[in-house]
Amino acid sequence: MMRDLSDQEIHARYCPIKNARSALFIFVSFSVMAFADWRGLHKAPERYSLFELLFAIIVAAILAKWLVAFTCFRERLVLSLFIVVLVSGGVESFASSVVGQHAELVGSGHLALALLGLLVSLTMLVESARSQNVGPSDAETST
Repeated sequence: MMRDLSDQEIHARYCPIKNARSALFIFVSFSVMAFADWRGLHKAPERYSLFELLFAIIVAAILAKWLVAFTCFRERLVLSLFIVVLVSGGVESFASSVVGQHAELVGSGHLALALLGLLVSLTMLVESARSQNVGPSDAETST
């Protein structure tokens, strides 16, 4: 029987600054997001189906739970960027008549958020790679 992990256990297991796999996943996610936002910069926003809206709400709720579990600033910043992009994409999709006249500005904002997330996730990936390569010094191993 599996038990629920506490917030500290979740943070210790999935912290992107300590876990290179988590950092790589976040970096690849923001890379794909930045590329997709760049490709769709001058296109009309897509309409979400109700299934996609439900999926976005569930993902935003999971990210909000993780936002509480993670304690580092960069982790919270990255999760906040994901949530903002999800919510603004849903609003843009379902309220396209309101956002329609500002669609290019919203698209540029999505691209800017994706690039900011890409930069932050790159710093987390580099730091996690450095922390895994650091081993005990020679003086510690000889004693």
